[in-house]
Amino acid sequence: MGLRADYVAERTLTRMINGLRSARLQAGISQNTLSSGLPVRGRAISEWETRAIEPTLGHLILWSRMLGRRLVVIGREGDLRIGPARPWPGESWEIFERRRLAVPLRNRRLALGMGQGELGRLVGVSRDSIQRWELVRVPPRPIAHVVWAQRLGYTLDLWPEVAIAEQARRLRRPGPVLV
Repeated sequence: MGLRADYVAERTLTRMINGLRSARLQAGISQNTLSSGLPVRGRAISEWETRAIEPTLGHLILWSRMLGRRLVVIGREGDLRIGPARPWPGESWEIFERRRLAVPLRNRRLALGMGQGELGRLVGVSRDSIQRWELVRVPPRPIAHVVWAQRLGYTLDLWPEVAIAEQARRLRRPGPVLV
């Protein structure tokens, strides 16, 4: 079984990477300066930006954060799908971010009445992989995360933190529960 990444998934990941490159350039930050805040060498940023190699999900999360961006799950209507608002006590930022991204996808799968095995077949991974991703035990590769969201009718995107905070405030007002 192989990951079922199509042209749309590849373009989505490329758009996110290009968005991070643009944010870095706009902020006037060099690749070497940016890499000093990440556990990588400067050349890694160049390789990520040119798509020579794919960053890990952890690196993508940290890279985004350093540039004032966050990965988000977007629903079918272009709406932000909210996961947990706060980390658990002692939970690292990266694990919290992975959980924040996984919860809306798990909730969507459940709302569709879809099993982990069925979703795994659609994504091109095992049922166990879906289970580990949903439980935030093992991070998917970024392209796999994009495909995971796509197969549920959602999109993975990159938003400025201020836009997320504003959307979250609006969504957390009393009203219907979003799935």
